[in-house]
Amino acid sequence: MPFNALPLARPFSVVGRCIALCFAVFLVLSGCSVVHQKALEPLDWVGADVERYEVSGAGSWARLRKQPIHIGPFRGDLEAQSLWSSLPSTSTSDVQVAIGSDDSRGHQLHHGTVIQSNESELQVRLTGPDGVLADLRCRQRLYSESQKTGVSRGDGTNTFSMSENVAYSASLNCMAKGISELWPQWQLDLHNDEPVPMRGTLRIQGTEFQVVGSQSSNIGASPTTVSYEIRRGDTTLALIDRSGDGLISLVRPVGEQQHVAFVGAAMVLLLANDPLEF
Repeated sequence: MPFNALPLARPFSVVGRCIALCFAVFLVLSGCSVVHQKALEPLDWVGADVERYEVSGAGSWARLRKQPIHIGPFRGDLEAQSLWSSLPSTSTSDVQVAIGSDDSRGHQLHHGTVIQSNESELQVRLTGPDGVLADLRCRQRLYSESQKTGVSRGDGTNTFSMSENVAYSASLNCMAKGISELWPQWQLDLHNDEPVPMRGTLRIQGTEFQVVGSQSSNIGASPTTVSYEIRRGDTTLALIDRSGDGLISLVRPVGEQQHVAFVGAAMVLLLANDPLEF
């Protein structure tokens, strides 16, 4: 390449960057937007009177700083919370067998068991527009056991690997101590025996409601729990959207005690550790 051709490369790259920047600005100014994940609304809500509460303080940074969570006019103050991501809970057993020679030309067969066991607590004081409603207390448990098999070369690079889940269980159990006369008898129990969103029962004054988790969203299936629905029979009464900043939707009208009980369940489900995220 001639020597006098070299200086041309720098101006060309600057021009290229300018063109790319102008194109990006054009996309923004022309209304180009990113589609954000959100929960799918129930079909039976077409034409229904739905009350929606914006959520703040449910994100990871707010949780680490123990900031209060707000669901519309309701507030939750974290009295105690332990995050699974900060707990040493994984143990591994591994067996290695040489195949052929044990030098760089040989291979190693690896077989082992990985066990993850977590137990955590969550305590929240729920306050409504007229004062403190209740203290919510939860315990969470997760047990996961998988067997992994792989083959690697003598230089450490992998040539084959396989993982099989052989045991799994997750649970979330919550009770409440009522402070206000408005607060009803309340208990939440969720569980699962496979790595999919949990489901279970919310009991309010002896009445049972079904709580069902989902990975479905407007942009497809998510690897984590996107939402929970609270149902009574075939009717969906509440949707707890965990995506983004969070959104709580309640079908109206409902009794005042049921209303605050649903908000309490929503607050717990927003703050609880997702067993699919570990």
